[in-house]
This record gives sequence, C-alpha cells and structure tokens, in this order.
Amino acid sequence: MNRDELYRIWKTEKSEKTLQKLPSSFYSDVERLLSESKAAPVVPGQDRTQKVLSEKEFKILRRLATGVAETRMRKIVDAVLSRQDVATDMLTPEETDFAKQVAVHIGDRYRFIEELGQLGIAPEEKTASEPVEARLEVVRFLSDFPAIIGVDLKTYGPFKAEDLATLPIENASALVSQGVVRQVRFSEGITSAS
Repeated sequence: MNRDELYRIWKTEKSEKTLQKLPSSFYSDVERLLSESKAAPVVPGQDRTQKVLSEKEFKILRRLATGVAETRMRKIVDAVLSRQDVATDMLTPEETDFAKQVAVHIGDRYRFIEELGQLGIAPEEKTASEPVEARLEVVRFLSDFPAIIGVDLKTYGPFKAEDLATLPIENASALVSQGVVRQVRFSEGITSAS
C-alpha cells in the first residue's frame, strides 16, 4: 500500500454510506506504511524543509488511516444499532471480531428493552402477540447475498437467490425490511412466501 491507495480508500469510505470492500491485510499494510514513513532516514545535509515535509506526510498518513478506521467503526455500529446485517465479506478480520462483539452487546440490550416492555403485561397478553420461543425464522433469499454475522454470533451464508435459511428473528426482520428476503410461512403442509 502507498499513500495514494490510502487516500483513495479514505475518500471512498467517507463518501459512501455503506462499508467498502478492503483487502484482509488492510490494517497490517497501513501499519507498515506508517512505520516506513516515520522511519524515513535523515540524510546528512538534508535541509530542514525536507525533514518538516516528511513529518507532515507522516501526520497526514496517520490522519487518513485513523479516519478510515473510525468511519468503518461508525458504519458497523450504526448497522448493528439499526438491526441491519453486516456483510462479513466487507470486513477485515479485525473488524469481524469487533462486529461480533458489538452485535452481542447491542443484541443483549435490545432483548433487555423488549423484556422491559413486557413487564406488567399479563401472561395471556404476552402470548397473544408473539410466542416467546419464536427465536428463529425461515426466510427465502430473493437475490445472492454475502455471509452475515447473526445476533447469536454465528456466521450465516453466503446465500444464493432462492435459498431457504433459518435465521435469528432479529436478522430475518432486518433483511425483510431491506427487501433481501421474504418470510416463509408454513400452514397445513402448504408453504407460502409472504
């Protein structure tokens, strides 16, 4: 990786709303680029201007690298908060671990909020809206879709168009709202996609 590639990645990541595909070695490449820039040898007789320029270039590279990392972190958190699935093929290994941790904590918080909303409701009222044991849902994919990290931290997919899958209800709901899947309903041996 060089400074031009890093700038291009930073600009694209800042201008697009969704995560952009990065090489899996992105963060190690950036670390190497920063190390090389910082360790640029001082040549005897080098004027002060050249030294100042080298220091400024290092600071710019560092700002671009942290800008990419922070922007991607926000996109991951925003996607999990809005119950959208984070496509694992868009993440580096470091980001995959982060996305799993965020999904667990936010999923736990959403469950807490849902349970809080159920306090004070009579048991017969709870079962009338949706059974508590309904944690998984069968869906049919309308188009090809990359692998995702479920709220249960399991990896699901990748999927092809017309694939049937059983997903955690939170993930299934997010995919339905995005128009990626349809819920599959079973009634007396007849299957229908709603």
